[in-house]
Amino acid sequence: MTLFVQTIMSGLTNGAVFALIGVGIVFCYRSSRVVNLAQGETYMGSGMLMAKMAGWGIPLAAAAPAGFALAVVGSLALERFILRPRLDWRVSRLIVIAVGVALSAEGLADLLVGADQFSFTPLLNGNPIRISGAALQPQAALLVAVTVVLALLLGWLFRRTVIGYALTAVAERPATASLLGIQADRVRALAFGIAGFLGFVSALLLVPISPITYDVGLTITLSGYVAAALANMRSIEGTLAAGLGIGLAEALFGTYVNQLLAEPLVLGVLLVVGVSLLSRGTRFGGAVRA
Repeated sequence: MTLFVQTIMSGLTNGAVFALIGVGIVFCYRSSRVVNLAQGETYMGSGMLMAKMAGWGIPLAAAAPAGFALAVVGSLALERFILRPRLDWRVSRLIVIAVGVALSAEGLADLLVGADQFSFTPLLNGNPIRISGAALQPQAALLVAVTVVLALLLGWLFRRTVIGYALTAVAERPATASLLGIQADRVRALAFGIAGFLGFVSALLLVPISPITYDVGLTITLSGYVAAALANMRSIEGTLAAGLGIGLAEALFGTYVNQLLAEPLVLGVLLVVGVSLLSRGTRFGGAVRA
């Protein structure tokens, strides 16, 4: 029983980050119809920067704003200077560009800091939370709680506010939205800024309990994308549930079947399912609903 509960705790911790990255991908997609496969680099970049600054003796209170700035500014720069001038390109080409940005970011990180693992002090210390003999670190509990709260708040933002309606309108009918007075460029920038913020939150809460390396971005992006695809790139709450589910599935498969095959097999199956579900939203002619 202890092993099972411990596996569940570990799966929820990893799944929370998958959910945050997936929600960021949904925000980018719902505002631009671009599948931002560079989203994980906001996690990698901010996490590496905060860990390096902590290693230099800089307090986390000073390192965190720097990590926040890197994640948000990097995401905004991707939208403004790389994607926005090319939004009339085919979606497949934009995806390749996003992957190219991700690979470039990882190459730059490798050049600057190398292949070592990095971490920093948790926000919450103290005795582990004991449940049926299993132990949950306070930082991990904070990560899951923050993820759930953020996802619910952002889901409400999409469904109940003018900002949410504007995000969907800009992706669905950018020309019509502009005629109605919606400033499409600002709306897209807001969505990518929120996505960058989510990458920063992921790093701030996960890196202290799971050391980071330069090449983690694309891996975590794939898990986030699968979560977003399972939610049909539309539902924030659905992405939250899918992200937590992926984390649980990987943890259970790794514990009871095969650790080496857990991630590729689970993600492979779910990716096929997610893309199949996503393809149901394709209209005649290949356009996809936001």
